[in-house]
Amino acid sequence: MADLAPGTGAQIVAFAPAISADVANRLRHLGFRPGIQVTKLRTAPLGDPSVYRLLGYDTCLRKNEAAQIEIADQHDRVLP
Repeated sequence: MADLAPGTGAQIVAFAPAISADVANRLRHLGFRPGIQVTKLRTAPLGDPSVYRLLGYDTCLRKNEAAQIEIADQHDRVLP
């Protein structure tokens, strides 16, 4: 998911097999679950962290955390 371009969305498929249980649990509590639609809104000037929108709220994730989330495909830009 870390490679999404700002303004694009995708559907979460799974967590990477190598993800730690603590990180996976934290991401699930934040709403990052298979089947959820997520949109990357913007990235910080130095490239990390990024802001994502899901379930009606915005949250930041570090690039290494976002890279642990596997997505189905990238959709067209969903934000103006």
